[in-house]
Amino acid sequence: MRSKGQIAAIAYSTFGSAALLGFYAILDGHAINPAAAMLVAVFHVLVLLPGAWLAGRAYDRFRKIAMQDELTRTWNRKYVSVMMPKLLRQAAKRGKPLTVSLIDINDFKLINDSYGHQAGDQMLQLIVGALRGCAEKGEIVARWGGDEFLFVSPGCRVGEPIAEAVGKAMDKLSKRIGTRVTASVGTAVFPEDGDTLQMLLHHADRRMYEDKENRKGICDRQTMLQA
Repeated sequence: MRSKGQIAAIAYSTFGSAALLGFYAILDGHAINPAAAMLVAVFHVLVLLPGAWLAGRAYDRFRKIAMQDELTRTWNRKYVSVMMPKLLRQAAKRGKPLTVSLIDINDFKLINDSYGHQAGDQMLQLIVGALRGCAEKGEIVARWGGDEFLFVSPGCRVGEPIAEAVGKAMDKLSKRIGTRVTASVGTAVFPEDGDTLQMLLHHADRRMYEDKENRKGICDRQTMLQA
């Protein structure tokens, strides 16, 4: 703390958990001797600021954890619910489409029943990796629950439609692990199918089950031909 010419300055650094958090300075245009009240105020800042800063970081960290699926470390339902209103507003403002694709892994229960839940958990992690591999910049991959995943695509995809991309990703994964993995996909588009997450999910869910029934019909016909 010193004064020179017409400037008085108090400089201090703050530490938290043995780490330097920052360096601060209080300047005054007049050469003064700091009053006791000013020194008390600075002391309070020195004491409270590091704790508040660390608490803020901890809050951000725990908030992120709360929005991630514990098993697959991808985004979860809560994250999508928080982000979608913002993404829909941006899409409306820019006059751009936004697609929501619901992805259901076919016959996933058989994997759990045949190989156990630990193998099922490992399979879900592999599936998330495959889905992330076909995601483009800005797209969101989230675990919606169980063996269902959500794919959110702001704007237009540069590459192939999401259903084709997911199909190829599952084929590639199947060859890699030696077990057939397929997925049914249903997609809804903003604004044609609705302007809320609930409306888009309604249409995506219906189309996903239509895709599942079509796949089941194909499998049944193939079984009859082979009999």
